[in-house]
Amino acid sequence: MWRKILAAVILIIIGDFFSCSSGVKLQFQQPGQDHLIGIKRLVIAPCDGADEAGLLCNFLTTLIKQTDYFELFDSNKFSAALEQEQLSYEKIKQAGLNSQVGKLLNVNGVIFSELKSLEISADEQGVEKVEKNVWTGEYERDANGTIIEELSPTGEKTKKKKYKHQLVDQHYRFRKAKIEASFQLVNLQQGSSIVTRELTENYVSDKIIKEENQKAPSDDEIKNTIALNIVQKFFDEIAPKAITVKRVIEMGTALIDSGAIYAKTGQWNRAREYWDQAQKVYPADARVLYNMGLAFEAQGDYKSAVIYYKKASLLNPKKKLYQQAVQNLGNMWQKK
Repeated sequence: MWRKILAAVILIIIGDFFSCSSGVKLQFQQPGQDHLIGIKRLVIAPCDGADEAGLLCNFLTTLIKQTDYFELFDSNKFSAALEQEQLSYEKIKQAGLNSQVGKLLNVNGVIFSELKSLEISADEQGVEKVEKNVWTGEYERDANGTIIEELSPTGEKTKKKKYKHQLVDQHYRFRKAKIEASFQLVNLQQGSSIVTRELTENYVSDKIIKEENQKAPSDDEIKNTIALNIVQKFFDEIAPKAITVKRVIEMGTALIDSGAIYAKTGQWNRAREYWDQAQKVYPADARVLYNMGLAFEAQGDYKSAVIYYKKASLLNPKKKLYQQAVQNLGNMWQKK
């Protein structure tokens, strides 16, 4: 019996090995548009405009962190670096400014936002006719004229009320708001604005029925909702897109194979942790360097990916897999 089990395990391992050798389906993240290639490390500039402008910064921070794609650089450190270089955020917004600060801190882009207006309108109110079941004041009776009893939700016996359909007045209201904001993403390395948007978002609450004692959204709830919606509109334009690709993962040592397990499930940060360890133990192992390049490519960091692919190719120049990886990423990087 144990021989059959051992044979089955060996077959699974062999199958897994050959599947990795021929390529497996992996989850990659790519820039949403070609002109966003290379934009990975961001700074959110202080938000300008109306009193609630801070909401834009808060939601931008939240959405960026949720992607596991972009990295946020500390805005306070960036501001301090600007002062040392006698620069300002306003100067960075100017077209053609190529900031040394970005290169020194390895920051690729700065996001600017301005809240131009956020207005909550007076509630829209109205009355409409609706058909409802209305109690007649009488109770249901059986064939003998005896009042029928039924169990209440609490389990008590109660008289069964007799209802009829009737048109009644129903009072309602809506809560409305409007927000206007502008967003700009500046490529700090090239000194150019790559995304600029002037956006408007309208908000209308669900119908609030007075007779049903429905709770209306508060002003703060409305402001948060509409601010998130307009930030989401902008973010959707710069957000990465998820794709499925078929790629080869190199196998070998325990550390390399452990990283491969996480890579197959899209957990690229965990995969890199194992391959980082493997690189320290086996610094001249081309398989580790190739896998590191694969992880960076999966996370949209093409610059780092090319570096690792080239290192792997130099260590094993005869392996076509590594040469092809360098060539593919070289073509992608040229789109930037």
